[in-house]
Amino acid sequence: MGCNDGLREPDHNPGSRPLPLLPARVHRKHRLQRGEGVNTPKPLGSSARPAVHFTAPDGWLNDPLGVTWRDGRYELFYQALPGANAWNPRCRWGHATSPDLLTWTHHPIALEPGDDELGCWSGGLVLPDLASALSARVYYTSVDEPDMDLGTVRLARPADDGWQRWDKGPIVVTPPPGEDLRVFRDPVVLRDGDRWRMLVGAGYRDGTPAVLTFVSTDLEDWTYDGVLASTRTSPTGPLPSAQAWECPQLLQIGGRHVLVVSTWRDGTTHDVLAGVGSFEDGRMRVERWQRLTHGAGHYAATEFVDAEGEPCLLFWIREVADLNGAWTGVLSVPYRLSLDNAITDQVRLTPHPAVPAPGADSRRSGVRHLVLADGSAVGLTPTDHNSSPVEVRYERGTVTVTSHGAQTVVHDAPGPVHVLVDGPVIEVCTGTALVGLGTRP
Repeated sequence: MGCNDGLREPDHNPGSRPLPLLPARVHRKHRLQRGEGVNTPKPLGSSARPAVHFTAPDGWLNDPLGVTWRDGRYELFYQALPGANAWNPRCRWGHATSPDLLTWTHHPIALEPGDDELGCWSGGLVLPDLASALSARVYYTSVDEPDMDLGTVRLARPADDGWQRWDKGPIVVTPPPGEDLRVFRDPVVLRDGDRWRMLVGAGYRDGTPAVLTFVSTDLEDWTYDGVLASTRTSPTGPLPSAQAWECPQLLQIGGRHVLVVSTWRDGTTHDVLAGVGSFEDGRMRVERWQRLTHGAGHYAATEFVDAEGEPCLLFWIREVADLNGAWTGVLSVPYRLSLDNAITDQVRLTPHPAVPAPGADSRRSGVRHLVLADGSAVGLTPTDHNSSPVEVRYERGTVTVTSHGAQTVVHDAPGPVHVLVDGPVIEVCTGTALVGLGTRP
């Protein structure tokens, strides 16, 4: 995906404003969820940085990329625009490392555009030899004018063992001839038997979203292998429609395959979907789609395997910014994934064990972590008199997040419902979906 702000139409009451997130005092109450090339409102803001939600040292941040556990630390890359508090197409790859997914050391920009491209947009990282850091490969979306929606895939190799700088190589994949595409971006590479498989997010000019796939035996020469999935082969039914699928991720959970896509429509970013099914011979047959995000918060999910070998997702949260313009955009906390076979292979999300536990001393961690049982609610009272209260209510399997009179509603929430309050960020995890909010000045 590109780096645009990606603010979207709210997913709640028509005509209502997007839900804000507030610096808050928490009170228990009674029992009982980019528009490339479009202008977007200034993101909501707060002057305080979150404690455990990742922010760039300064400037713009969006998609998390290439999260990798190696040599006792996590490597994180992300879309960055140092010194800018609004999107422009000259995106770079920021870089940070962490021993625990919460405390991060920032490193210099790893990839930046040269004279032959306008921006280094989203992509993925593969490490074919775990014993050799120099075997790593980054595949990113190289964009240029006049049509930045149709990118090309470029290869980069590490210039050092610490992955501090990357040497850009050739363009290895272009939009396949014969496919009438409007959108082509966001490559990710994974092992598929005795060869490598690349997935690229795409959208056809007739409005059909898709994931295209390419194969290689040496990570350098790639051959087009057709459509991995699209709404022609795997209709999303009543879930929100899209004109392109961005940031495709393919992973295995409990013997099943899960395709994760971020939906793009009419120049704006919308929701993240997960499709559970079977993958064989380069084709993903989705049997059940699920909406992972609600509202204008989470987007651009990236999959990674943590130090314990468990599958996880990390998201960009839109609409969070510093009031003074020092930084814009945050990443979510990481979520572990599992399948609930009792609910027809529904994907379950749980805050990663690294996240401060419910009831932990918020004065030390900087984070309030609450757990709601069905029949309960929590009110978050703002410390800023210019802000309005937020209420999270869990009742009869439905989670309702209310602020400024607007509601984001998530049905069929199995719970328990986790509420994370981290300075200017609130995340609500219903067990099968996420709602993310940012402060309003």
